[in-house]
Amino acid sequence: MMVMTHQKEPDEYSIGLAWQEPALLQIGKSGLSEGVVKEAKRLLKSHEYVKLRLLRSARAQADSQKEILKSLCEETGATLIGTRGHTGLIYKSRK
Repeated sequence: MMVMTHQKEPDEYSIGLAWQEPALLQIGKSGLSEGVVKEAKRLLKSHEYVKLRLLRSARAQADSQKEILKSLCEETGATLIGTRGHTGLIYKSRK
């Protein structure tokens, strides 16, 4: 279970906990579709941190996985906390 706190800036402790959680969203062969953006927005309303995984099919279609994550952050208003392998962590304050 992710720690949900009402804070303005991400802190190292919460980031560490969020990385230990399973990915809540997977981006597949459709890439950054309207449905993925909509689901990410929905998840960010209830979770400040959303861990997501880029599947092989998504990585094959894009220039880089970081570009996909940056585009998702622009669409949702979130901040890219970091990437580890094919997994990314984004953050958006609920306030």
